[in-house]
Amino acid sequence: MNWEKKIQIDKNWVQRHLNHHFDSKELKIIVRGYTPKVSGTIFSCSSMINELAMMIPEYTFSEHKKEEVKKNLAKTYGDQTAEKYYERNIAQMSQKFFGKKNPQTDGKYGELLLFALVESVLNSKMIAHKIINLTNFKDQVKGGDGIFLGDYEVDGKNQPALFIGESKVQQDFSKAVDEALISLNRFHDPVFKSEFNNTEFIVAKDTLMIDDNYEELYDRLTPGTTEYNKQIIVHPILLMFNTANINSFETKSTSSEQLESLIKSYMSKNMEVYKTKINEKLNNYEEIKKVFIDIFIFPFNNIDNFRNGMYYNIHGVPFQSGANE
Repeated sequence: MNWEKKIQIDKNWVQRHLNHHFDSKELKIIVRGYTPKVSGTIFSCSSMINELAMMIPEYTFSEHKKEEVKKNLAKTYGDQTAEKYYERNIAQMSQKFFGKKNPQTDGKYGELLLFALVESVLNSKMIAHKIINLTNFKDQVKGGDGIFLGDYEVDGKNQPALFIGESKVQQDFSKAVDEALISLNRFHDPVFKSEFNNTEFIVAKDTLMIDDNYEELYDRLTPGTTEYNKQIIVHPILLMFNTANINSFETKSTSSEQLESLIKSYMSKNMEVYKTKINEKLNNYEEIKKVFIDIFIFPFNNIDNFRNGMYYNIHGVPFQSGANE
């Protein structure tokens, strides 16, 4: 199956809203640096948030589910009125999917950004949402943040790959790396690997976002099959974190060009710092080093602007503690 052709989102959103600073590859690790494009002398993620919100129906519903919604509306209201109500109905269903949770603790916004990056940059199709351990449905930390299928380029050749994502939005870069590796280690630590992987893929099969080619899907998700054994494992990781440097750059800048230049220089100078820190921490996880890791680094001036902006864009009102929980 050509998984790239299954992608529904507009992959050009990356060029519209992000600056791509570097891709650095070392054996099985790729580190990619991105920042949102600035607005004047302000580091702003507003345009990125707006477009991510437009992708929510593709993130939330399979094509079959969206067609089902249209058919049900048509049965109730007729075809013409159903067309008018469709987008509003999908928006309401999307709000319910995200829920009115505190954006400071809800990880879904980072998962949405990771989904958009993996489909657009890695050209791989998400086939299942965030996975939750069957033994603890409330635990958002123990599961991967989406399963994707596609091809992954290794030494100039494409190989079939199973992508298991992880998204971490934290105040600090070091903490984001730590938490991502702790979460991913559950797929690889010999103590947990067998039980956890079986649980994860059972859940993935029950929440598939693809409505056809079930046989291939099941083979790709079932350990022990020929199709499963032929594919490589790739962990796409989103690391979003704060850095005080961006606030300083905003204060110093007198034009958007100057601000972009300062951020570009900062990213270039810190690329090796990021890589060194990641490799140092990976030395504690020998099993993870056996698979492929593709890291998207997103430094921010204030990650709460992203969290709160996503919440407002989806719900139309700011989050109010106590009133929404």
